[in-house]
Amino acid sequence: MVQTIIQKIRILRTNLNIKRTLTLVWSAAKSWMIISLVMILAETILFLGSFYALKILIDKISKTDLLNKDHEFVILKYVIIAGAIAVLYAIARAMSVHTTEVQATKVANYIDEKIHHTAIQMDLSYYESPEYFDILKRAKDAGADRPNLVVTTMIEIIKNILNLCAVGSLFVTINWLLLPLLVLFILPTLFVRIYFADKQNTWRIRHTALERKSAYLSNLITSDQAAKEIRSFNLGYYFKDLYRKIRLEVSDQKLKISYRRTLNEILTTSIASIGFFTCIGYISLGTVSGKTSIGDIVLFLMAFPQAYTLMQNIASGISILYANNIFINSLFELFDLQKEQFQETKVKHSSLDTNIELKEVCFTYPHASSPTLNNINLSVPSGKIVAIVGLNGAGKSTLIKLLCRLYEPNSGRIMLNNVNANEFDLLSYRKHISVVFQDFVKYNVSAEDNIKFGDLDKPYDKEEIINAAQNSGAHHFIKNFPEGYNTMMGRLFDDGHEVSIGQWQKLAIARSLYSNANLLIFDEATSALDSIAEKELFDTFRKRINKRSALIISHRHSAVKHADYIYVLSGGRISQHGTDQELLAQEGDYARLFKEESLNSSRI
Repeated sequence: MVQTIIQKIRILRTNLNIKRTLTLVWSAAKSWMIISLVMILAETILFLGSFYALKILIDKISKTDLLNKDHEFVILKYVIIAGAIAVLYAIARAMSVHTTEVQATKVANYIDEKIHHTAIQMDLSYYESPEYFDILKRAKDAGADRPNLVVTTMIEIIKNILNLCAVGSLFVTINWLLLPLLVLFILPTLFVRIYFADKQNTWRIRHTALERKSAYLSNLITSDQAAKEIRSFNLGYYFKDLYRKIRLEVSDQKLKISYRRTLNEILTTSIASIGFFTCIGYISLGTVSGKTSIGDIVLFLMAFPQAYTLMQNIASGISILYANNIFINSLFELFDLQKEQFQETKVKHSSLDTNIELKEVCFTYPHASSPTLNNINLSVPSGKIVAIVGLNGAGKSTLIKLLCRLYEPNSGRIMLNNVNANEFDLLSYRKHISVVFQDFVKYNVSAEDNIKFGDLDKPYDKEEIINAAQNSGAHHFIKNFPEGYNTMMGRLFDDGHEVSIGQWQKLAIARSLYSNANLLIFDEATSALDSIAEKELFDTFRKRINKRSALIISHRHSAVKHADYIYVLSGGRISQHGTDQELLAQEGDYARLFKEESLNSSRI
């Protein structure tokens, strides 16, 4: 029994992360938090003042001979005082609401920015982990407004406690047991709400993955990316039924918890109401003996319901405070994840040469049971074109992630100009590598911005943008758009222009060519291009990249045959390496992949 209580207290302390929440809100809106506190304090003082002024007015009326006209001025004076305080209270209350809204907006914006900042700095491994997406979803579900809501709820609780103390102090002259009895009546409802807040949170954490799955299905049904295939294969109603099944399961379980909470609250609030009216009956019967003045009786009949309401508000506030703190812990769970060290005090790579060499590099993905890369040794000399060839699953894309330092090798070294890549500042290192990924992003912005994204730090130069587009083959279709380079790409927004997959890929290549990176990496970067466009690109590739280094990953012989050196990946290992002619002359994967293609092209 004792251990259970201790465990419950430990859980309560963990969930009520008040100090950190206050620090977060203070960092987001320090000045407005102070203003809000001042306004709420003024509101509370004026509320108590108006309440006390009303009591004095009632007492004066009860003790005044109303037939004596000389006493009219006294009554009028207290009416004016009570009215003035009430007006000031109304003004303070309105200003308090406004300052609270301003503070809430600033805190919400701060939280949004912090979530995005945290997401940007996350290692790539997090984006390949279901656990991270569960944490991210819970953080987003927590909402950017909850931290500020915790503060305002705390202030409301404190304000209600102060008001209750003021109102309750009036009960002492009547019966000192009244206020403790009120507290006793309200406590069961508070315990019920906290208990079910814990239940709801436990359920939320356990079912995050299911909620994400339903969101994924909803996105499949409503997004443009899957629209063609869903209609071609008549998958719409199948996904709709799957989504409906999950949502029904989720909503049924939520409603069961809600139903149990409602039954318990009905019981506890009924007990509180019975106790409340028992107290009123007790005091009302006590007035027959004449122990209290008329002002005290009127004040009690006004104050006791007010005290009951305040007590309910306090209990409700505490339960809301607890529930919101549980959600906010999901935000802190995200913020506490290990991030990439962007602000490293390391060497900044500034050399124009980019000699990359991998020495005995091995890598295994987190949670994977077997390595993806084993003892990889290869080099990309400055100014040279190197190609990597291999079947699907050979480890080519993983190799690119390591070269870009999206992951670090488990063993072995990646050398940049004979210096371990880990010795370089991460951002400056990446500035010297530009990648066209196989799953490149289609940015629904202007054609010009699509290319500029290759290097946002580079001074704007329209000629360089056009030059990058010409070298990628994108210029010939961009110039025919209604607004040229200012035309919106894609149909997601108004005034957008339809763009084919091949045109998107040319924009991605232009983005890479626009950058000042010394090493260009093309991961199946021409997979969507027709054979003529691809041949034009690679036949003059050296001229297009302007003497920079290049690493090409492709399944097409036309894309790799001009490389200075070629590596063949098989099962996570380098199985062959050499020039195109050397590898075609050998027995191995390269010859099996490209020998027939090479012979056909030579006949042509």
